[in-house]
Order: sequence, then structure tokens, then C-alpha cells
Amino acid sequence: MKKVLSLVMLALLSVGAWASEITLNTNNVDLSWTAVGNDQTTTSQGITIYYAKAGSNTPTSQGLTANHIRFYKSTTVKISAASPITKIVFTPDGSYTAADCFTPNVGTMSGQQWTGSASEITFTMAAQYRCKKMVITLEDGSVATPYFTPAEGTYYGPTDVTIHGQEGSTVYYTLDGSNPTTNSAVYSTPITVSQTTTVKAMAVLNGNNSDVASATYTIETAPTVANIAAYAALTDNSNAAISNPVVVTYANGQNTYVKDATGFLCIYGNELSGKYSQGDVIPAGFGGLKTTYNNGAEMHFPLFGFVDATETQSVQPDEVTVANFGNSQMWQYVVLKGAQITYHNGKYLGFRVDNSTDSVAGFNSFNISLPDLDATYDIYGIVTSYQGNIQMYPIEFVDTNPTTVASIAELLALETGKNATFTTPVTAVYHSGKQLYIKDVNDDFMLVYGSLSNTYNNGDVLNDIAGNWTIHNGLTEIIPVAATFGEATPGTPVEPETLAIEEISQDLIHSYLRIENCTIDNNGIAESDLGRNFNLTDETGTMIMRLNFSEVTIGEDFDYDATYNVEGFLAYYKKSDGTVEQLQFYPNLIEKVGGTVTPKPGDVNGDETVTAADVTMLYNILLNDDWTGVVNGDQNGDNEITAADVTAVYNILLGN
Repeated sequence: MKKVLSLVMLALLSVGAWASEITLNTNNVDLSWTAVGNDQTTTSQGITIYYAKAGSNTPTSQGLTANHIRFYKSTTVKISAASPITKIVFTPDGSYTAADCFTPNVGTMSGQQWTGSASEITFTMAAQYRCKKMVITLEDGSVATPYFTPAEGTYYGPTDVTIHGQEGSTVYYTLDGSNPTTNSAVYSTPITVSQTTTVKAMAVLNGNNSDVASATYTIETAPTVANIAAYAALTDNSNAAISNPVVVTYANGQNTYVKDATGFLCIYGNELSGKYSQGDVIPAGFGGLKTTYNNGAEMHFPLFGFVDATETQSVQPDEVTVANFGNSQMWQYVVLKGAQITYHNGKYLGFRVDNSTDSVAGFNSFNISLPDLDATYDIYGIVTSYQGNIQMYPIEFVDTNPTTVASIAELLALETGKNATFTTPVTAVYHSGKQLYIKDVNDDFMLVYGSLSNTYNNGDVLNDIAGNWTIHNGLTEIIPVAATFGEATPGTPVEPETLAIEEISQDLIHSYLRIENCTIDNNGIAESDLGRNFNLTDETGTMIMRLNFSEVTIGEDFDYDATYNVEGFLAYYKKSDGTVEQLQFYPNLIEKVGGTVTPKPGDVNGDETVTAADVTMLYNILLNDDWTGVVNGDQNGDNEITAADVTAVYNILLGN
């Protein structure tokens, strides 16, 4: 019934006035920026952003990143469109988020939202703001111009082009340079461009046409160089591929650090986020735009030719001292042994060895937890520089005289933040993202929370791990020293303990449990928790089950009348204001009696992959009420099929 109501609402909305809501991800991946002297400008979906110099502050290309654009203090940002703009909502990325730094020349600013009616608005920046996204609303009746990802430009090899149109519109496109009409091809799935092509697109909604969008993709063959040293010698803004493999020394978000026999390199771009881990060998033939960042050679987006690693190698850091720490080691994976933290102020750090007066500067770029400042450490990190001054981005602090514990109970007996090394092995139980559940020799369970280079399976045995403990949202957890979580030895998988709900209590937090013959429903669940929280009921009682692991989902076609066996981990939830304190169950398996129901997020057609075919299937539901082949249509868990489900799948495809 909700599905039918949703479709009826779409139909009703289509006959009235509507406003175009345009989302711009303001980075150097989705948008194509052009230099105008010292200024920068870009146009997408009919919206033009002109970012202008003011005084000594210049919006050079350094302010355009893979995640955001940096609007510096005293600069101006002009946003314009053919139709009047009625609202702009700015979204920040990380730090530099002051909402009161925008001063518009027209309209009003409230927090990070501008409202008014103008075809051009100029904002003067009172402070730096790192803008990740803008959502721009045009006056009723207009149709947003389609836009393309990736942005137009020169690419090396076949490129998949996605056309984005306003929700509910039909997009028509051409590839021969002519302007599209309603007789042109209808866009449904990404277009593979294998030779230089101009793609044009137009959106049609309720009989109204958008402006025509145009993007030219120039496909070229990149020149090749033999190795990192040859790549580093290239002129900035040259594109080239490296014809030999390289080894990943460390990867964190948009930064992937690599080496070969000739040198070290930082590869920068969100396209690689999560793709590689330390020790992965990146096959030959990859490349990108050569740039220089803080005196170091960098491979910049747009990147090309990166395929999955097929082998791994052991990666060991090069030992450095305070005396030989210098610019020649830029991007090198190193260890500074026997060092103390002598200074810290926010992210800024200082390290020295043996109480020497000489020190090494550090910057906590990777936001790792700082350890006990009184101890001595082997500090692992990446060498970089800032304004010509060499420094280290720390990755790990490994205590040189570690406290030892034999069990989880002994670790919890130490003060918080005190690292200790386990003298006995622990067994991995379940690993999902940053969450690793372990069991010790006393059969006690604990959650290890943090980024680890390796992925562990149930039964894997780990030796000599180290970490400290803390409390987060009412849960006690271990913060790992990731360098100590190395290769595991396969062992005997851990079996969950089967209990009834009435037997479950707080002293079983983090335990691996199985509850049999349950029903699952969302009756009475708060609207804000729908799709994540469910009632889990057996014959002895009811408790909250929360979908905490991305691998486990409940789709639109979930059978609420069936009976299930569930396995997972007991958690404790405490709201920050103390109004809610309750036990929760985090399932890693939902097993229907007679089958398993765990559809992958984004997998609408049940083929265990997320592709454009899943988006097409959702469109067929919305436009034609065609449910053929649909396995998991409700992607956002609101128990109805709407355009928001299409957006959810798009975000998965785009890696958001």
C-alpha cells in the first residue's frame, strides 16, 4: 500500500509546480574548474561558481581538493544561474566549518543556509570554509540542466560517463554532437566512451525542457615512464603511466603511498579510497596527473589504469634518526626508534630521541589516537613537509617497553589510554570495517575498534597484539596499535552461544550469541530509526536488534511473517543525554528457517553486485510499476519505493 501511495504522490506532484533542487559536490573530481587569472570558475547543471581573489588570498588550484573546495578568508564566491535562486545550503567537510563566515550581498544567511530570490549572489568570506557540497534550489517551474560524472576532460582509456538528471525527469542524449530532442536516445545506464566524444543531454519534466548540457571526453593514450623516479622528473601537469608495478607502503582515505626501487610517491584521489592496503602490489600501467605538493612528487586525479592488486609483499619501514631526517625521504615509510612525544598542540607534534635538544616535527594528519606521553616509542610514519619544513605523519606509536597483559580482563584493569601487549593469543570472531570482535584465552569477548591493514575471518589466531581501552557511547572497546595486528594463523572458528532473550544480560556485552526461532518487526520503532532498528522477539521476551554491519540488511521484500535464527553480538546503547539506556543485538547473520535473507546494500536484482542495472530496475518500478526480478527494492529502509532509493544506489555506485 505504501508503494502505491508513493507512486500516487509522485503523480500528483507532477501536475503542480515544482522547484529544481540541484546538488553540487564542490570538489575537483565532479566539477571541472577553469583558471581565470588567479581566480577559479566552474559551471555545472546550469549553476556557475566564480571564486575570486581578494588581497593576498588567491583561490589557486591548491584550494581545489578531492573532497572540497577551500573558500579562503577575504575571498569572494559568486553563484549564479539563468533562473532565480531561492535557497542555497552549504555543507562543510571536516574542519573550517564556521557557519557565520558567509556575508551575502543580497538575501539572508541563517547558519549555513542562504534564502532569497536572485539570479546572482556574491558571498564575502569572513573566514576559511571548506565546502563539500551545495544544494541549490531554483524557483518553481524550472528544470535542472543534466550534469555528467566524471567531468569532461582528457582521459586515458575507456571511460564510463554517467548522466544525472532532475528526479522524475527523462533524460535524452546524443553522441554525435547534435542537440538532443525527445526523439533522441533515452538515458538509462552509464555510457562507455572509448574514443573522443561529445555527449549532450537534456532533461524533460512535465513537458518542460532543461537547457542542453554538453561535455567533451578526449580519449588519448598516455605516455609511459619506467618508474617512480622518472615520473617524479616529469614537468608538473603532465599525464603519464608507470610501466612497472609499485608496492603500497600505507593507504589512508584519499592518500595512497607507494614505492619501487627508485623512489617514493603519493597517489592522491578518492577513486582509490579503500582499494589498496599496505603490501599490495599495484600492477603496471597505472597513471595520473603529475603535480608537486610541498616539494614532493604526487600523482593527482584524474587517475587511470588502476586495477586490483593480485599479489602482496611484506613492507618494512626504513629506520631514520633525528640527524638524517631530511627532504630526500619525502613520502618514505619510516620508523623513528626510541622517541618521546615532546610537544603536542592539536594536530601539531614534536618528537625527540634520548632527551636530545634536536627534534622532528610531526603532524597528526591521519587523526590517530595519541598514546601515553610519558613513554618511549618506535614511531612509524610517512615523511612529508609543510612550507619547506620536513615533518612526519605518524601512523603508529609502538611502546618500546610495553606493559604486558595475559587477558582482556587484565587490559581493562589498566588505566584508559595505557597501551599493553597481549602475551597470549586471541581469536578473531567477526571483522566488519573498523569493527573486529575477538575472544581471549578466558573466553571473554571484546570489540577492537580501529583501521587495520589485514582482514580477519572467524577462527583466525592473532599473536602479540597491543592496544588500550576506552569507553565510547557506553561501550568499552579496545583501540588497537594497528602495527601489531599482522598476519593471522587459521584456527578453529568460534561458535556462538545459544541463549533465549530472557537469559541475555549486560555482563554478556560483546559476546557472540545465537537466538533461535525469533520474529522480526518494526512495530513502534521511532521514525528516525526505521530501517536500522527492529524488534527481535522469541517466546521469552523482546529486545532491540540494530543493523550495525553493512553486510547485513533487511530489504523491502523481507518476510515479517517468517521465523528466524539470528547470530551476532550484544551491545549497549546509551543516549548522550541519558534518556535511553538499553541492550541491543547487532546481527551478523539473519537466517530464515529454511534459508538466509541478507541482501547486499544496493543489490536490487539479487545478483550480488551493484551496477547500473540495479538503478534501471528501480526506475522501472517507479515509472512502469514493473517489479520483474526485484529482490531488494527498498534501499533506505522506509518501507516504500521512491526516488530516494534510486539516490541510495547511486551513492553506493559513486562510493559515497
